[in-house]
Amino acid sequence: MPFPHDRPTRGSDCDCLPRPSDTKGSDAKASDPKPSDPSPSDPALPVYVLRYQDAWFGMEKRVTFAAADLDAALAITEREPIGAWAELSQDGVLLCRRGGEPGGAADYWVVD
Repeated sequence: MPFPHDRPTRGSDCDCLPRPSDTKGSDAKASDPKPSDPSPSDPALPVYVLRYQDAWFGMEKRVTFAAADLDAALAITEREPIGAWAELSQDGVLLCRRGGEPGGAADYWVVD
């Protein structure tokens, strides 16, 4: 049984790989993003900055990200290992803070 890589590629009838002539009629590329897909650099999405104390290392960290709204931004912050405190801002305006309660009570966000 002959294998496809054993045949010469030029002038053959091997259909195992697409040829440039086969894709000439197609203008859309598979790697092109869809216009409806939001991207972090999309100017329509507001940019948020999360400043917090890392729970593992105790050092201050800053994460910049884009989100559709404040609710989505707060959902994104849950992925970060927030320690004793955190601040979420948009365009330099502090929106809310998070801090630990004495006695180990649950953390919660406070809107400024």
